[in-house]
Amino acid sequence: MKCSPSKFRGFTLVELLVVIAIIGILVALLLPAIQAAREAARRTECNNKLKQIGVALHNYHDTHKSLPAGYIYRTTAPSVAGDPDWGWQVSLMPYMELDALYAELDMTTKLLKQYYKAGATAAEQEPLQRPIPAYRCPSDIAKDLNTYCNFGATNHFRIATSNYVGSAGPGSLGGTADTEGLFFGNSWLNFKEIMDGTSSTLMAGERSASHYAAVWAGVGINNSNGNDATARTLARSGFWINYDYLGITGSNVNHAKGFASYHPGGANFVFADASVRFLMQTIHSDIMADLGRRKDGNATTVP
Repeated sequence: MKCSPSKFRGFTLVELLVVIAIIGILVALLLPAIQAAREAARRTECNNKLKQIGVALHNYHDTHKSLPAGYIYRTTAPSVAGDPDWGWQVSLMPYMELDALYAELDMTTKLLKQYYKAGATAAEQEPLQRPIPAYRCPSDIAKDLNTYCNFGATNHFRIATSNYVGSAGPGSLGGTADTEGLFFGNSWLNFKEIMDGTSSTLMAGERSASHYAAVWAGVGINNSNGNDATARTLARSGFWINYDYLGITGSNVNHAKGFASYHPGGANFVFADASVRFLMQTIHSDIMADLGRRKDGNATTVP
């Protein structure tokens, strides 16, 4: 019995190359869409985390009749006079379902410097190095420990990263001077002190690894507004969002004092009414400064 030749033939080389080219074009078209969808999901997750922080700040205020201090600045006892200490994100822990870590740190009786010191044991270092997902933006690339900027001293150790910083307003950071915003040393402000309206006053926002990120623990050294001190937990509002101060102006000192994110075009912020909004990086620094002030009398419309 004769076998009849097959009626089907394989692809020619030209046809195969055409198919491969079509697949390549489809992949090239689909990948940006997939990446954009993923970033949109990450931005939404970041938005939700800032919303949680905003609600926690309101709950803190309801309990204590004030917002937490931007950081505690201990000036009452001679032995600790002028020592910067725990930041607002530590004070917020009981309202962020972080009760266990809050109790372990025992900020009411222990100083930050009792943990953060030269020669600290592994047990003393570990609480300050604990990652807190609620304080991390999912789009950020920083590692669990902030390696971008020393925290107060070069001979100490790295501590855990945060991507959220409290708004100090446009004033110069450091000490207990009123920086015009909602958070500074020993601030403990009440909502009634927000004369410009809670819906147009910044409460907190993002800072990404591109601008050295932040830490949740507090402030590193005494009376300094440098990248290694107050800027680790607070931000000055009068800076351009995402502006490359280091690359464009050569200013390493200013690079980590403002707000920044890896979300394309801007960053997420929570306002004093606990609403979260995405502000474009094209917003003028003067408008950002006004949004950071709580009682300058300027009627600033949120873009």
